[in-house]
Amino acid sequence: MKKQDCFLFGTIFKLHGYKGDVNIYNDNDIPLIFTDIDFFYIEENKELIPYFADSVRPKKKKILLVKFEDVDSEEIALKILKRKVYLPNKFLPKIEDINPDKLIVGFDVIDKTLGKVGIVDFVNEKTAQKLIIVKDGEKEFFIPFHDNFVTNINLEKKVLEIDVPQEIIDIN
Repeated sequence: MKKQDCFLFGTIFKLHGYKGDVNIYNDNDIPLIFTDIDFFYIEENKELIPYFADSVRPKKKKILLVKFEDVDSEEIALKILKRKVYLPNKFLPKIEDINPDKLIVGFDVIDKTLGKVGIVDFVNEKTAQKLIIVKDGEKEFFIPFHDNFVTNINLEKKVLEIDVPQEIIDIN
């Protein structure tokens, strides 16, 4: 499976018990129907490897408790700890069912005149004006999350299209 056919769901952040169960943190707070999920892709050496799930259940608001087939000990579970977890795009809910602020993290940011200016690193909702934090290597800048600047969110291509003056990028 290719990454462009999947979306980043979360991270295996903690073991649960000693029989191989793991906790997956739903990084982007994406609502899913867990009974439909038979497998997850776990990133190993920049490749997505399918891991079939024996059981999947919500533990807390953004945490899933998952028991994978063939992961039946703490030792095996430690090998997948801290790994990124992906799901096929078919599990993506309709855009009206999700908060796009969270989903755009990791998207390429393409400006109308400047081209690619970076990748969405974070969306800060705790300021008076929601801000998109964009990283381009070591450089970081902020774009107001507003219709005047954000022209399109393409979920399939994982692209955030913007139209901002050069000054906004340079001011940061």
